[in-house]
Amino acid sequence: MHPLRTQIGHLYKTDHQALAPAQQAEGNRNGAAFDVSKYGSGTLVVNMGAVAGTPSATSISYALQTSPDGTNGWAPLKNVDGADVVLTFTAGGTCKELDFDLQYVNQEHHHLRVVETVDFTGGTTPSVVTGATLTFGGSNRLPL
Repeated sequence: MHPLRTQIGHLYKTDHQALAPAQQAEGNRNGAAFDVSKYGSGTLVVNMGAVAGTPSATSISYALQTSPDGTNGWAPLKNVDGADVVLTFTAGGTCKELDFDLQYVNQEHHHLRVVETVDFTGGTTPSVVTGATLTFGGSNRLPL
C-alpha cells in the first residue's frame, strides 16, 4: 500500500477547536485565534444539533476572518473569486464542512478565527447546540 493512502496523519492537523460545543441563542460569538502562518489550506467542520423553540426561520453562519496579531485588525478571508469564505445553515441537526485556501490571506495576517452568527425568526426562545473544528493542512513542516 502507498503510504499516502494508509498513513495520512502527518499531512494535516485536526486539534483546533474553533468554537466549543455550546447551547446558542441569537447572537454572535468569536472563536479562538490560531496561527496559520505555516499552513496552506484548511477545512472548517461544524456540527449542529436540532433547533429547539420552533422558530419559523433559521440562519446560522460561520465566517472565517484573519488578523495580523490574533487580536486586532480582523478581516474576512476571501476565496479565489474575492467572496467572503462563509458556511451557512438554514436548519439544525446536521454537519457540514467547508474547504478554504490560505493563499488568499493578506501576507501580514497570520491568524485565523471563526465567527458564528445565529439568527432566528419567531419561535419560543429558540436555541441550538453548535460546535466547530478547524483542520489545517499543507504545512511546511510535519505537525507531529
